[in-house]
Amino acid sequence: MEAPADADSGRPEVVVGIVADPDTPAELAEELAEELPELLAENVDRNLVWNLQVVRDPLTAAVRDDIGALNLAREQKARENWDIAICLTDLPLLTDGRPVAVDVDAEDRVALVSLPALGGLFLRRRVRRAIVQLVKNLVNAGAIDFRAREGRAPVGPIVPERTAPLKRAATDEEIVDLRIVGSPARGRVRLLLGMVRANGPWRLIPALAKALAAALATSAIAIMNGAMWNVSSAIGADRLAVVTIFSMAAMVIWLIVHRHLWERPDSPTRQDREKAALYNASTVLTLSLGVLWGLIGLCIVDFAVALFLIEGGVLSKQVGHSVGLDEYARLAWLASAAAIVGGALGSEFESDDAVRRATYGKRERLRREQRERERQAREREESDTSASL
Repeated sequence: MEAPADADSGRPEVVVGIVADPDTPAELAEELAEELPELLAENVDRNLVWNLQVVRDPLTAAVRDDIGALNLAREQKARENWDIAICLTDLPLLTDGRPVAVDVDAEDRVALVSLPALGGLFLRRRVRRAIVQLVKNLVNAGAIDFRAREGRAPVGPIVPERTAPLKRAATDEEIVDLRIVGSPARGRVRLLLGMVRANGPWRLIPALAKALAAALATSAIAIMNGAMWNVSSAIGADRLAVVTIFSMAAMVIWLIVHRHLWERPDSPTRQDREKAALYNASTVLTLSLGVLWGLIGLCIVDFAVALFLIEGGVLSKQVGHSVGLDEYARLAWLASAAAIVGGALGSEFESDDAVRRATYGKRERLRREQRERERQAREREESDTSASL
């Protein structure tokens, strides 16, 4: 592999370009860019100078599959004069019912990594391991037979088998020399968890500030109601769970309907139906986790308020028996769950950015619009340049 020599050290320089989708992929790539040169030196070759460059570009917004993304990454590699190009995307990719985690074009030294297929836990560590292993293979592409056969052992260097089993898979695509996929069942579960991780449900709590503020006001009033004391004292854990599920479901359904977040298949094909089902499942899980964490936070505040304002003797006299912390906790939880429906229903996200981050469909459409605007801007610039000449 030919590479320009570094002027200071005299060692050949290898430029590794990482093309990352906005949001989670780009954030991970930028975090890892600082430590990857040393990791590559330790694990690949210390006689090379490693230059990492990260470009935020919604490449996958212009394509529908992994092959298109590989082609666009190859074009980016040629434009930027990189030695190796790796595309990080949060786009879920499927082939023959299996999630695609990695595609490699060894000849052109281009690779694609689909983050959702790596799962929702320890993502940063797994991405770092994947990039190091891919670069190592691509640097030595001439000495490695990338052509894989079905049934080979799990690819440990990228993701340990015990946490997310991935296997090499045969492919008929001419430009794909190595494809790593997940299993049809467990792989899909991990793909869905990875999609939820990419959505970042924790970001929804600030985005639901108005809804939670309204719920807090409602629950504060409910806590001081004597009838609520009697109900919370008599209600069982099963009914409290039903109330909680109902309140969360009402909030999630309202957000989906009000913001038109439910995805419909682009066509009746199996691929589009599977894609829409994945997008909808990830949206429901993301919103449910966001609402749940908001509910837990609301309950903690209500518990502190109830403990501070309501004397134990007064509460005991009202409910007719001695009370402890569990009585206050049950009161706070019931008031919070009821308040989510009564006070927050009808509220919405603080910003469209929260919707974009929480849902794949919205995010994908916005990226396509962004890429189209950038394309039109480039065409206008080229047209103005031609006219001036």
